[in-house]
Parts: sequence; structure tokens; C-alpha cells
Amino acid sequence: MTTVAIIVNKNWEAEPMLAGMCSNEFRPSSLLFPEVLIPLQDKKYTSDQPRAIFRSRDGANILLEVKVWCVQDLMDKTKNSSSSEEKYRILPPVLAVEKPDLVIAAGTAGYLSETSYAGSVVVGGRFFVHNGHPGNPDSDMKHPDLEKLLPLNINPIVLGIFNPAFKQKTEFKFLKAPVNPAVRSAVLASQFYTAIGSVNVTNYGEYNWVDHEAIQSFRTVETKLPVGSLETTHGVIRLSSNQPCFFVSAITDREGHFDMEVTPGQNYIASFNAGLVLAQFISDLNEKLKDPKFKISL
Repeated sequence: MTTVAIIVNKNWEAEPMLAGMCSNEFRPSSLLFPEVLIPLQDKKYTSDQPRAIFRSRDGANILLEVKVWCVQDLMDKTKNSSSSEEKYRILPPVLAVEKPDLVIAAGTAGYLSETSYAGSVVVGGRFFVHNGHPGNPDSDMKHPDLEKLLPLNINPIVLGIFNPAFKQKTEFKFLKAPVNPAVRSAVLASQFYTAIGSVNVTNYGEYNWVDHEAIQSFRTVETKLPVGSLETTHGVIRLSSNQPCFFVSAITDREGHFDMEVTPGQNYIASFNAGLVLAQFISDLNEKLKDPKFKISL
């Protein structure tokens, strides 16, 4: 059996992603409906269980099991919901117990471009984690690999699933973002894309300068790799396990325009589109796993 853990940051991201993954109108017909599904919950909801479990079976044997987790569900509700320190406290134990063959870090993110890509979905395999607010009393996550490039730790053949045929099956279903939408929302996928994450940022207003500082820090250690997305949690998920990992970023805004472009509707539509991508990936992965030569690990 192959196991996959999809780790989604906030509950308001998990719900629309699951809506996309479970919609009978949008999801691929080959994807079975989840055997467990808890899509809608109050923001104070606490659970140590996944929001959804998808299973592919051959008779009584489970071939593929995909669990969708929401980080916010696992967190101590007395802590700031954006606390990187709290996220890093709760994630490693969960992933140590689950030991998934593949981890997918998912959530909303910004994109480094003056052209809007809102509603698009970026997929990549490298991570860079910047300490955006050292000494923050609400979040003071520390790790020796902050400010370092976290290299690809997954077989590139897995990211090869996001090929032109995959895009043809997915992009036409995308919903249009309500604020400054992309001219044409797309799946942008490359093993070379890097998710730049700013940890210890608990005040959204700080994004106005923290994202720029994170890019500058990244460029001091890496001058060529393209920036895939800008957010807060993909890298924390990557640091929480040594298992093969890639990220799926639901693009909501342009770098430096968070206050102008991010709304609840913007978050919902981008996350829904990311759910469509995840659903198609699970379906295609299930087919790929029938080939004994297909390997997730490097």
C-alpha cells in the first residue's frame, strides 16, 4: 500500500480544497469518493484526525490511501493560529506516526510577478524557510535549516505527472478569482520551483515587507532557481518530516499586494482550484502506481 499525506494549513483553506476534491461536477470520475469526510467545522474545531481519507482498492486490498490533514485542527487553540512554532510542535509527531510515502504541503500563497496569476496553482519540489520575525512572542520557531535551501527529496518522475495532458484535464475546470484574476489560470509545475516561506509571522500586515525580505534572503544562497510561491507553512511541513515532499500553492495575490488582493472569496476560489489539482493528481498517481518501475523516493 502506498500512503500520501496532504497537509493543508488553515481550515478556511482545507474546506474549499475538499469541496473541489469531492465535487461530483468537478472531480475526475476515476477518483473514488472519500471513505471519511469532515469538510465543514467551526474555526475552533480541534481534532487529531484527518479531514478526509481516500482509498483505492483491489478487492480487499488497499492500493493507495490518501489522508487530508488540516494543521489548524491539530493546534492548541490558545495559541495564535499563525504560529509557526505551534505548527512545528504538532506536525512532526503526526508524520512520525503516519510515515507516509509522500507528503504534499498545500495552502494559499502569493506569486512573484506584477502580472496577476490569481486562481492559478503552482507545484514544486524545493523549499526555503526565512525567519520573518525573530523573537516574536507569539511564535519563535527555531531550526538549524532556516535560511537554507531545502533540496528536492522526491523522484522528479512524481512531479512529471503534472504534464501537458494533466493541465488539459484540469485547467478548464478552474474558477475565476474575484479580485484581479489571472487572464488564464494555469497549473504551473516544475521540480525547480522553490516555495519561499516566512515563519514566525503572526500579523498579516507584516507581509508588506516580510515577503520581500524573504526573497532577498533566498537570493543570497540561491541565484538561479525560480521562486514558485510566497507563504508561511509549506517549509514548516517540509521540515517536519524526512519523507518525500512537494508543495501545491493556491495563488491568491502578487508579492507586495496582499492587502489589495486577498479576500475570503479570493482564498476560497484559489483553494478550490488547488483541490481540483490535488484530485486529479491522486487519480493519476493511482494509475502510475500500477507500474512497478514508478518510484516516489529518489
